[in-house]
Amino acid sequence: MSIAEELAGTLDPRMIGDLAGPEVYERGVGYWEDGRVQSVVEEDGRLRAVVRGTMPYAVELWFEGDELLWSCSCPAAENGSFCKHCTAVALTLLYADVQPDDVDAPKRDRDLRGTHSADDDSELFEGFVRRLDPERLADIVLSQSAGDWRLREQLLLEARSERGLGPDMAQWRERIDSAFATGGLDRWGYAHHRDPADWADSVNEVIDALDDLAAAGHHESVADLASHAYIRADVAMGEIDDSYGWVTSVAERLAHLHLQACEEGSPDPAALAQRLAKLELSCGLDHFIRSAGKYAHVLGPEGLAAFREIVEPQWLKIDPAPNGDAWQRDYRLHQSEFRLRQAMIGWALAIGDPDALVEAHRSERIRPDETLEIARAYEAAGRHDEAVEWARTGLSGYGHGSWHADDLRDFLARKLRERGEDGSAIDLYWNAFTASPSQQACRTLLAQDRRPDAPDWLERCLTHLRSRLGPGSSAVSSVPGDVIASNIDEAPSAAVVLAEILLYEGRCDEAWQVALEQGTSKEMWMKLAQAREQTAPRDSIAIYESEALAIIGRKRPNDYRHAVDLLARIRRLAAEADEPALFDPLLHHVRTAHKPKRRLQSELGEMKPLARSC
Repeated sequence: MSIAEELAGTLDPRMIGDLAGPEVYERGVGYWEDGRVQSVVEEDGRLRAVVRGTMPYAVELWFEGDELLWSCSCPAAENGSFCKHCTAVALTLLYADVQPDDVDAPKRDRDLRGTHSADDDSELFEGFVRRLDPERLADIVLSQSAGDWRLREQLLLEARSERGLGPDMAQWRERIDSAFATGGLDRWGYAHHRDPADWADSVNEVIDALDDLAAAGHHESVADLASHAYIRADVAMGEIDDSYGWVTSVAERLAHLHLQACEEGSPDPAALAQRLAKLELSCGLDHFIRSAGKYAHVLGPEGLAAFREIVEPQWLKIDPAPNGDAWQRDYRLHQSEFRLRQAMIGWALAIGDPDALVEAHRSERIRPDETLEIARAYEAAGRHDEAVEWARTGLSGYGHGSWHADDLRDFLARKLRERGEDGSAIDLYWNAFTASPSQQACRTLLAQDRRPDAPDWLERCLTHLRSRLGPGSSAVSSVPGDVIASNIDEAPSAAVVLAEILLYEGRCDEAWQVALEQGTSKEMWMKLAQAREQTAPRDSIAIYESEALAIIGRKRPNDYRHAVDLLARIRRLAAEADEPALFDPLLHHVRTAHKPKRRLQSELGEMKPLARSC
């Protein structure tokens, strides 16, 4: 029996509906009724099919033993769901000899003819089509195009081209509007009768058709239509729940399509500048932010000048030093001013003028994160001293220890080295470490100074950290679990970093002593426990025991597996040390004191005490 026959004999409408769920099942029925299932073949014990959706999706159905399994290349099936494409294929198998309008007909014996080989089918199909009588072929094309508007549009476009006509733009806009329409809104302002996935399918089908239009060479028409569709996507963002990114994905496709059409076509620079300004300033979506910079190579000098003429008069009206916090003002006004600034920044970047870039911000104080862009612009213009000053300004605004300043610090260090100021460059990284000590800041500092006479930066870092610590509260050589639990929250951050660096450098005993005297974080206690398993297993066991009991005490059943893993590690260490007393009383305590915790007892399973198993 072929896999197709086995599947057809196993499936029934109730089973398919249970696998898919009511909503997905209905969409799958629609796909089956539309004839979207194509290229059904049987290979390697699996039934493979292509379903025409937003794009062609590959569906597979097969059995492992008695279990039906499936896969689909669509996003909805990434988590293993039985998607609408799987549903459509299943219905095609179930009703192989039944027309969609007759879906309730009695089940008959059915087989899928032609599921032998994809190559055989292709050869058979091509030979048959080429032998068709022209009249018969014309009838087939006309019949198919009546239900496939993309095919009809493609043929109509060629027909219009024969007469020197381009695409019917009014009809295209009407089709875009129809696809993007969300219908009535519910009381929360969201479209209530269109599923976002179905909405995205219909919209993406239109975008696919715009791709076809671009492939036919109608680039300027595509750019115009893509911008029209992008504005509709911007409206839809306020009407459709975009939790799964359907609208965002559509907008990204349209923005890419618009740029590609402009690059491959020959748009009028002034008209393009006007369109970009409208998309950037009027839409809430962000794909056209700083559009002049992205389209500089298409706009050219004429288009950039036209863009400035459109945007600059509005930008000049912005109050460069508004009273009060800008976020407390009217939100729409704030967004408008933000977009105007970004539009002028994009224009300034496009013309490569750093002074214009500084002026484009038009605010009382430029943010630190904006200074790197300005510094790079001055560097590109060959004005290196000003680049250095802007980088210094930005770094001082961030604070030397901020990880946000890493790129800015690296830029300034490179510029200082170019001027022969290696010491000043290294000082930047030392200042960063002292301002906010961390293991990463220490490693970065060590990697920066490769001079033969470089100071011992590691010891300087360790000395600095020790200088920030007090005498400590303990000088013992080992530690019970209750001490670990009590000093986790009280450990100074310098002690945690000091232990991290020492452990990373292989100085485990020193790191351990710091933890004993000053305390450290839970994460560091666990790292120290792992490091000391071979040399001091009793210390490791004390740490693991403290953490395991703490996990159990929090009464979170999903965490019990981790606690049991720690108990298993304790058991191993106790067995290796030939000291059952380090484990057996603990296991007895967990089994008796926490007997009501059935999930914990289940996770413990058959774990046995060491004394009995030796």
